[in-house]
Amino acid sequence: MAYRWILLISISLALLACSPANDRQLTNYQSRLERVAGIAPERWQPLQVDTLPAARDLLHPLPDLRLDLLDAWASRQCGLDALIAERNSSLGRVQSHSLRLNYELRLLQQLELCLQQNSISASLQQQLTDILHSKRNSIELSFFNMLHAEQTLRQQLHGKTLLLPIASQEALLETQAALRQLNQLQNAITAQDWPAAAAIDIEAALSVLHRFDTLAVLQYSQRYLSGWLSSLNEALLALKPTQFCPSQRSTEQLSILTTVFLKFFAEELQPYFNQHQRHMQALWPELQQLYRHSPLLPLLEQRYAGSAAQLQQEILAHIGWWQQLNAECPAGLTQRN
Repeated sequence: MAYRWILLISISLALLACSPANDRQLTNYQSRLERVAGIAPERWQPLQVDTLPAARDLLHPLPDLRLDLLDAWASRQCGLDALIAERNSSLGRVQSHSLRLNYELRLLQQLELCLQQNSISASLQQQLTDILHSKRNSIELSFFNMLHAEQTLRQQLHGKTLLLPIASQEALLETQAALRQLNQLQNAITAQDWPAAAAIDIEAALSVLHRFDTLAVLQYSQRYLSGWLSSLNEALLALKPTQFCPSQRSTEQLSILTTVFLKFFAEELQPYFNQHQRHMQALWPELQQLYRHSPLLPLLEQRYAGSAAQLQQEILAHIGWWQQLNAECPAGLTQRN
């Protein structure tokens, strides 16, 4: 005779459409468990993580090559004049790191086009070649300046003190697509495919990340839930399940306890925990790939993968106690196939 543990049953679409889990639902489950089981969890705080270094400590200086002497030639022959004017403008001098990266990519693209022209002199060709070589050597530094110091990305990595809602599929898919776009940018830079890199709309990708804030909320929510469930588990796991069913007899207390579990944990909270797992499966590989060469990667692994692993460990410990209750008492928390 085969049995199947209720918590391993696939979550239905109806459950996924339920209202978002939040502080009220967490508190509701905990308060009912406290009353029925007689536990008193200790005060707790979200899972702690190391502080991110200041953006200024991660910035790389970029060579600021003067192209003023090329204005006359560029305006006549290959269009460098527009880029020169853009960089020398008042706005060009205070570009964000993402706009500066896009400028550098367009400049690399234009320099290569200029060097393909046969009409330029040998001395000018050498000057442009030197500039191209310097810009190629510094373009990855410009990319990392954007990755480490762009305000939108910093906000996502710092986190946001909100719990992840059971959001629309749009938020997850749009965030994943934005990260993929930034990864495509990094790959194009590595391949020195300047036209492909310059064509990627960095501002649009950053705008999506800012609009949904999914990355910022996900990491904090996992840390919050890990701390909450760890405190709850410490109190719950100190109890022996057999105290709720003396001589393996069903009691009113056991009946209420199983109702609390089925209604407020299995039906409300577990779909919420599953949502965190789905978000991590979709977003963490992209984020990990994006920061694969960054000194921030170990800190991100702690904030995302580490907090996800800790949350999963606490969930399994919590479920383990209920499995023990079901094995030692007539709790009825299994289904027959």
